[in-house]
Amino acid sequence: MSIARTWAVTLRIVRQFRRDPRTLILVFAVPTIVILLVGYLLRTSSGGIKLGFVDETGGTATPALEALGQTLSEAGVTSRHLSRAEAEEEVNGGKLDGAIIIAPTAQGAGVSVLLEGSNPQRSKAILRIAQQASLAVSTASALPDASGGPSAASELPVTYYYGGPDFETIDYQAPPLIGFFAFLFVFLLTAVSFLRERTAGTLERLMVTPTTRAELVLGYVAGFGIFAVLQAALVLLVTLFVLRVENAGNLALVLLLVVAVTVGAANLGIFLSTFARTELQAVQFIPIVIVPQGLLSGVIWPVDSFPRWLQGVAHLLPLTYSNEALRDVMIRGRGLLDGGVAVNLLALVGFAAFFVVIASLTLRRQAG
Repeated sequence: MSIARTWAVTLRIVRQFRRDPRTLILVFAVPTIVILLVGYLLRTSSGGIKLGFVDETGGTATPALEALGQTLSEAGVTSRHLSRAEAEEEVNGGKLDGAIIIAPTAQGAGVSVLLEGSNPQRSKAILRIAQQASLAVSTASALPDASGGPSAASELPVTYYYGGPDFETIDYQAPPLIGFFAFLFVFLLTAVSFLRERTAGTLERLMVTPTTRAELVLGYVAGFGIFAVLQAALVLLVTLFVLRVENAGNLALVLLLVVAVTVGAANLGIFLSTFARTELQAVQFIPIVIVPQGLLSGVIWPVDSFPRWLQGVAHLLPLTYSNEALRDVMIRGRGLLDGGVAVNLLALVGFAAFFVVIASLTLRRQAG
């Protein structure tokens, strides 16, 4: 083996990278930005539980609840004192993760729990807090419960608005993951395939026909869209019937939302592929386009836990709207006429139309 020849190959690769600023940015700048973003999110995201307290004992349980609230605040739990009607409205609307209600009983005071229920980890945490509240109230009133000791969380009366005691983490994470992976694979398929059309000369030959740029882009979108829809349907069916993820909503509406996501991804892939000359350059858009959406669209952290300026950034991303809509339909059983679902679907359609317009405007008359 010749060290000189090996070194010559090494130098060739180094020179090739030095002549490709986009690859250098991908290698050095993008990972740095991503890790800084992740670190910032971990330090600033207020991912704590939002909890309501309802005291119907006439103030008897208030001192114990205030002491418990101070302890919870130090642990990152946000708590507020509300009326029962306010607690029911805010838990049902998703503004609170749950509420603990203390009402007078023959034994002194009893604890019941309202749970939004869509996030099983938060639901379990609230049940543990409810157990602490039961113990605190029983101690404050010097009256043990009927069993002679503090109530176990599993024995407390619990009302689930969504989900239920058997709801698992996969049921909560599956809706955004369906949208995320559909977006990722369709974007990759479209960007690389459209680039091949250009490099093979097919696009150049179509350019000399009477076909306009808008007609060309729409034709490609429709062609890629057929496979995107089939892929989306396959992902959805596997998730629901093989993984047996819970779905409380209309299956046709779920498919419509996923299709809207994939059409937007196809349009975005066509648009960005016009800036790539090789398949490697097309693939390089993945960490730039996909990774931020995975971090900021609610797949990992809730969007409302971000700093306000990052929430604004999140609402510029199509996956934020798809994730909210898919969770509303699959977990909460909401329909198309519900305001949140309709608004999110319109936003996805708007993104898809916007990407079609800018793709047609940036499409080069000269292929290659």
